[in-house]
Amino acid sequence: MSVTPEKITRVFVKYGEGDKEAFSFFYKYFINDMYAYGRSLGADEKQVMDAVQDVFLKIFHDKPHLKSVEHFKFYLFKSLKNRLYDLFKSKSFSSTSDIDGEVLNFSIKTTVLDDIIEEEDREIIQQKIEKLLSILTPIQKEALYLRYVQEFEYAEISEMMGKTQSAIRKLVSQAIQKVRKENNILPMILFIGLLFS
Repeated sequence: MSVTPEKITRVFVKYGEGDKEAFSFFYKYFINDMYAYGRSLGADEKQVMDAVQDVFLKIFHDKPHLKSVEHFKFYLFKSLKNRLYDLFKSKSFSSTSDIDGEVLNFSIKTTVLDDIIEEEDREIIQQKIEKLLSILTPIQKEALYLRYVQEFEYAEISEMMGKTQSAIRKLVSQAIQKVRKENNILPMILFIGLLFS
């Protein structure tokens, strides 16, 4: 579903005025991206869906607070990450789940070119992408994902990840440099496109 930022703003205003269809629109529009981000942070399906539901319940019951929100997608992603972090800290996840102090274990699973390339070629490309991903730290993967897939600004990524803007820029730059250094087969633009498709 392709929606302009202006439409999101208009629907957000309607939601603030009590329009229940606007709430439904936001849920349907953002659920897949939120789910993918939550899964990338290392939580399982049930944990992510519970956290997403918690975020939307909070939004449903806290309309006055939302008037100060300037970027709704950013607000949703940050709320989801915070909720998952709180769940990890409260040990409501199984004891096999682990969290390090700096970042939830961000990972990206590749699902590239499903209908374009023959199965054998797809497996070869997927292996190459996974090899390239393995050289990146979880925090670099998260920064790349937020910047290039979710198209957040550096200031938003900085706030979401609890680092300075210059640290985020450095993370993204270092990740790209690592991939360029190791990648002599896939062009960088193709790699980023395949990585997050």
